[in-house]
Amino acid sequence: MATTPNLPTPDFTYDPTLPGACIAGVRPYRNGSYRLDSETIGSKFIVHNYGHGGAGITLSWGCAGKVHDIVKGFLVGTQDTKVAVLGAGVMGLTAATRMLDLGLAVTIYSDRKPLETTSSKAGGQWAVSVVEYSGKERELTDIIKTAYTTFKASIGQGFGVSERPNYTATSSHNLDIVIQLAPGLIPPRKSLARLPFEGHTQPGFVYQTLLIEPPIFLARLEADLRARGAVFVNRKFTGKSDILASVTENILINCTGLGSMTLFSDTKMQPIKGQLAMLPPQAALKYLYGQNGYMFPRADHVVIGGTFEVGVNNETPDPTVCQGLVDHIASQFGKAPVKPLPDIHIHHPDHAPIVNPDIPVA
Repeated sequence: MATTPNLPTPDFTYDPTLPGACIAGVRPYRNGSYRLDSETIGSKFIVHNYGHGGAGITLSWGCAGKVHDIVKGFLVGTQDTKVAVLGAGVMGLTAATRMLDLGLAVTIYSDRKPLETTSSKAGGQWAVSVVEYSGKERELTDIIKTAYTTFKASIGQGFGVSERPNYTATSSHNLDIVIQLAPGLIPPRKSLARLPFEGHTQPGFVYQTLLIEPPIFLARLEADLRARGAVFVNRKFTGKSDILASVTENILINCTGLGSMTLFSDTKMQPIKGQLAMLPPQAALKYLYGQNGYMFPRADHVVIGGTFEVGVNNETPDPTVCQGLVDHIASQFGKAPVKPLPDIHIHHPDHAPIVNPDIPVA
């Protein structure tokens, strides 16, 4: 009986104390659902586009398409030619790109550069991760389709997008959502009698998806925006009244993510801290891997992540946590002792709304 050959084993040599080896970001999770709608306050037409949890990069082009359509409809009854985009993460940059497609003059306001935002601290797998969509299944289906087809069309065009298999020990709810909402968009998962890696004897699954490398993608979006005339302004706002008084444009696209918790008093927003261990790049690794955590080999690093700290709103990395992430994945390959995994190392298991009695869910 033929056996499936093993794929290359990672080198798990790691020093979490080296600069940049352990990083942390905070996902902008919104209880109930993300926010993608508009409101008028005085002379300002504001489109809100935030609360996408850990799926910001995944949904970015799809949400930007919806923003495009909302603004296009508004332009029918106005002479406005300028738009302000609040936030320079992936939601802000893709929305700004679509605003340029409408022929508008775009100014992006942010207190962070694109490569300093939460988006830059993402793993990069294309999957609907840690985002709620209660009552928005049809809209999310449209967003998923637009996002995936846009990313796939950009493969080989310098956006840091590539097709990758993802091997998982259990079924991936984040990818099964896509298969359920948009059948045929990505290939169906395949069951494996054994995962094809050193140290593995158990069955598993393989999915075909995309890897979007945030450092490449965000840098390319910024460069393209600047080349097309978009203006970046470094600005930190203190609240909604500050925004309304100081932003001269009448059309505003709010892509501030977790910042909307303060800037727009959105009590449904909830921070979820995630930490990443960044190993040196390993060109031989061409697959994604998931088992109570994930490993995504990219051009800049082999990224190991999967921590999930609800309600923690700081970006201070913990080298002990990062070392634990590496040790856990290494143990699956027989390269480290198997140890119990703390709760924060496991993504929310059932993708159910995160219960917090102090935050309303609607």
